[in-house]
This record gives sequence, structure tokens and C-alpha cells, in this order.
Amino acid sequence: MKEEQETSGMTLAAISVSRKLPDFWVDMLRLWFSQFEAVMAPQKQGEESKFNMVISKLTKDAIQQVSDLVTSPPANNKYAALKERLLQVYEESAERQFQKLVLELELSSQKPTHLLRRMRDLGRTTQVSDITLKSLWMSRMPTSVRAVITVCQDQSLDSLAAIADKILENSKSFEIAAVTDGTAITSQGALTELANQMSKLMLEVASLRNEVQSFKRRGSSRSRSLYSNRNRSSSRKSKAPGDPNWLCRFHYRFRKNAKRCEQPCAWREKEAEN
Repeated sequence: MKEEQETSGMTLAAISVSRKLPDFWVDMLRLWFSQFEAVMAPQKQGEESKFNMVISKLTKDAIQQVSDLVTSPPANNKYAALKERLLQVYEESAERQFQKLVLELELSSQKPTHLLRRMRDLGRTTQVSDITLKSLWMSRMPTSVRAVITVCQDQSLDSLAAIADKILENSKSFEIAAVTDGTAITSQGALTELANQMSKLMLEVASLRNEVQSFKRRGSSRSRSLYSNRNRSSSRKSKAPGDPNWLCRFHYRFRKNAKRCEQPCAWREKEAEN
């Protein structure tokens, strides 16, 4: 009687565990095994129980791929052998995952944060650098979103993804409001207009910066010119009419081309000496 109760209890426990486990995920094999092992860990089940539990969750195609292990299981490490075979059969190669990361993943209807997580999963296997991952993720964003988050490059990639989520959410709300009001404005058009306005603003700021720098250069040149003129004026003014080298204003300015002269000007005496 006691043995029957223990057997019944074990059966109920197995049924409870089985209900917690999803069916086999061919496209996310390692994640499925991680979840499977997390569910099984508290049960402290052996290789035999885990082997049988995995078999119960496999699809028809997966059963065919491991049929030899099902019909003639190894004496030891049954679960480990089954897991290794399934990974060999269904897990994509690093080259294939890299190809999917670079060429196939698109934003579509998912959130930018969801796309980033998927790209990180593939990037972790293919050992893609954070800089490359960021560049690939940015290239999947709509042009209007990319134009806005470009000005936030000092933010982390997770922060940029969260910002992109909000931009797309707000654009959808804007589109719904526009349709309700009967306004024929699309969210993409609104975001594009916003991006254009930001681009114009950045160009205006750059233009103002150039004008300020040009003004500073002109001011510096004018200061040097005024300083030079003052030196010449002070040099002339330092010589009084009584000085033997004093020149009148006409000869000082026009030299030999002067038409008039004011005395006492030393020009004629200098010409005579020469």
C-alpha cells in the first residue's frame, strides 16, 4: 500500500513537471534546455527521468533524428547523449548565425529592444563586438528613428533601444490620433518631418558657429591694423616741426608725388642730400 502511494506521488510529480515544460523549441534549442534544466533541478531527477521527459516533449521530426538513442539508449549518461545529439542536429552553425545576424534580422513589427535582444543572442555565439552590434542594430532602425537617436550617441545601446521604443510608440499614437481626426498624416511622415527640422536646426547652429568664428578673425585682423596705424601715427607725431627730419603732412603721405609743401619741411633738404 505504501509503495503504491509512493508510486502515485511520483507519477503526479512527473505530470506536474511535464505541464511546466513547453514543447520542444527547435529554433531556440539552448534556451529550451536551460528552461528544462531549471524546472528539473528542484526535482533532483536522474539521467533516466530527464531522458524520458525530453523524449516526451520532442516533435515527430526530432524523434526521427534520435531514433537510435530512443530504441537503444546508452547504458550511462542517457540525457547528456540525447542533449548533445539534438544540439548537433538542430543548432545552427556559427557561420549561419552570423549570416542571419548580418543579413536577415529585421525590425518588422517587433520593438527595437526585442530586436536588440535577438541580435545579442546571435552576437554572443558569433563573438561579434559591441561596436559592430550597435552598427548593425542602428542600420535596422527606420530612417526617421535613426535621425533622432543619432544625436544621443553618448547613451548606452540599451538606452538607445529604449528611446527608439518610445519614438515608435509615440508615432503610433500620433497616427491613431491623426486617423481619428481625419488628418491624412502618417507616423513615418511625421517622424521624417521631425528629423528634417532637427537637421535644419543643426545646420543653422553650424552656420552661426562659422559666422562667430569669422567675426572673431575679422576683429583680430582689424585690431592688428589699428595697432599698426597707431604706431605709424605715433611715430610721426613724436617728431615736432622743429625736428630736422620733420616732414609736412603732404610729403609724409605722398612723398615725392606731393604737390604742396608746408614749412618747415625737411623733404627738399633730404632730396638735395641724396
